[in-house]
Amino acid sequence: ADPLLRQAVDIVRRSDKASASLLQRRLRVGYARAARILDQMEERGIVGPADGSRFREVLITSDGWGGEIGPGEDET
Repeated sequence: ADPLLRQAVDIVRRSDKASASLLQRRLRVGYARAARILDQMEERGIVGPADGSRFREVLITSDGWGGEIGPGEDET
C-alpha cells in the first residue's frame, strides 16, 4: 500500500468527495500516484468506482475506517 494512503483517506473523509486532482493538490503528488491511491481506496471499499470525470463517492463515514492497510501489506 502507498505510504500516503492513510493521509489520503483522511482527506477524502473530510472532503466527502474523492478525485485524483483533489489528492494531487492536497498530497502534492503526480496524477499517476494519486490515481493509484484512489484505486487502493476502491479495493478497500473506501470510495466507489470511477464515473467519468465526476468525483468518486466516499463510502465510509468519518469514523467508519479503522485505518487498517490490509492483510499482509506494509504501509512503508
